[in-house]
Amino acid sequence: MRIQDKLLTATLALGLIACGGSKGSEEAGGESTSGGEAEYAGPIASTDVETGKQKFEDFCSDCHGEGGDAPNLAEKPHTPAQLRKQIREGSGKMRPFPEQRLGKEDMEAVLAYLASINAVK
Repeated sequence: MRIQDKLLTATLALGLIACGGSKGSEEAGGESTSGGEAEYAGPIASTDVETGKQKFEDFCSDCHGEGGDAPNLAEKPHTPAQLRKQIREGSGKMRPFPEQRLGKEDMEAVLAYLASINAVK
């Protein structure tokens, strides 16, 4: 195989990998997982709104206000995957909350609370 053929094959392979090469989960009937959210996909795994509210007040209310209204989280609801990613990785002014700081069960309780204030779509 010539060098040009090897380079073309490698370029095509990398292009397919970068583009995904398969249908996203939204097309397959699941939650949208664009933007690296696939690892965060899935339904909210808690119904513990009270614990979620307490954890929200402990970790989130300094920036988001007591009821999630600064900025108003309900004005632009996010999917559970988007919220999990935002919580774990942070973005912009929001710092990340790794599992050592906010455990998985507590994070899911926060999502249950956010769903109760219409901040989850």
